[in-house]
Amino acid sequence: MESLSRDKVLYIADLAKISVNEDQIIEYGYELKKMLDEIERINQLDINIDGFLISPSDNVNIYREKDNIKLLSIDEALKNVPTKKGNYIEVVKVIND
Repeated sequence: MESLSRDKVLYIADLAKISVNEDQIIEYGYELKKMLDEIERINQLDINIDGFLISPSDNVNIYREKDNIKLLSIDEALKNVPTKKGNYIEVVKVIND
């Protein structure tokens, strides 16, 4: 099984800002080599960009008709509120400190 050179492993460790000991250099060399080989296999794939698929379905957004919806006035909305402050509903604080 191939491994990355000691210098390359140390270079990558320096880029990642991690310290490695001698045993880890050997271990990481094999693991990094496997990762780079997989990336190379993916790079060699022939991908046709023309038929790029964003979604597997042809769903389109269906919006409802804009009907005249009667909205509550501020007075109607605040009519049954137990406590209010101005035009706002006052609620109990639920965030723990």
